[in-house]
Amino acid sequence: MKRFLILSVALLICFPPVFASKKADKKKTVAEVTFVTTVECRNCVKKVEANLPFEQGVKDIKINLDDRTVSIKYDAAKTDPAKLASAIRKLGFDAVELK
Repeated sequence: MKRFLILSVALLICFPPVFASKKADKKKTVAEVTFVTTVECRNCVKKVEANLPFEQGVKDIKINLDDRTVSIKYDAAKTDPAKLASAIRKLGFDAVELK
C-alpha cells in the first residue's frame, strides 16, 4: 500500500506539465469569424442562439441586431467558417463572412 501511494504521488508530480501543454494547445486553436446575416428581429436572434451552439466546435456566439452580424468563437480544429456559414443558412438566414 505504501509503494502504491509513493508511486501515485510520483506520477502526479511528473505529469502536470504534460496536461498543461495540452491545455495551451487547445487555446491556440480558438478562432473567431463574423458573418453579415439576415437576422432581423429578437426571435431570429433567439433561433440562432438556441441552435448554433450545438454545432461542433462552437465556443461563443455574439449577435448584433443593429449591424445584423453574428460573431462566433470556435475551435479551428473541429470546424471552419464554411461549416458555420452552412449552419446559419440551415436556420434560414443568409451568411456572408465579414473580412
